[in-house]
Amino acid sequence: MQSEKILTDAELGKIVLRRNPRARKYIIRIKPDVVSVTVPWGGSYATAESFFKKNRTYVLNAREKINARKKAQIQNDNLMNNNELSSIAKVSLPPRLADLARAHGFTFVSVKTRKSKTRWGSCSSKKAINLSYYLLLLPPHLIDYVMLHELCHTVHMNHSPAFWALLDQHSGGNAKAFRKELKNYHIPSE
Repeated sequence: MQSEKILTDAELGKIVLRRNPRARKYIIRIKPDVVSVTVPWGGSYATAESFFKKNRTYVLNAREKINARKKAQIQNDNLMNNNELSSIAKVSLPPRLADLARAHGFTFVSVKTRKSKTRWGSCSSKKAINLSYYLLLLPPHLIDYVMLHELCHTVHMNHSPAFWALLDQHSGGNAKAFRKELKNYHIPSE
């Protein structure tokens, strides 16, 4: 029994249909260079092909998003090196955080900019805020959102409903939308 079948799509290129004995359902995986469809062991390639065709529009949109992120990543990488980012962050992010804290009635003890690769910012129980210098690669409204997120942690050191309500209040009712938008951005990997 054949374990792989290759299709060719005019816009998406190579589509690999691949059997997996552990799979329980048909699954589409989208990468910049290839789309693969997992076929459960008892499934058929004809059903997998039909499943792909039914989800083709979704795959095209997802591929566009992946390519846009990749393009934005390349542009950001070319904008400036880490030393430049670090220097700019040290002089621009702390004053903006202080302005937001004043405007929204928050207090914090200290702020540092770091080369954080796993999170945009953090807040300790002692109200010390750390900001990734990669924040500079975000649109201004998302930089403010991340800073307000950390400032809200000076009041609630968790992600409880009270925390989210406070953040929503201080972000003009846009916390959920900004959070969703922020997921489209990723800290660059080197």
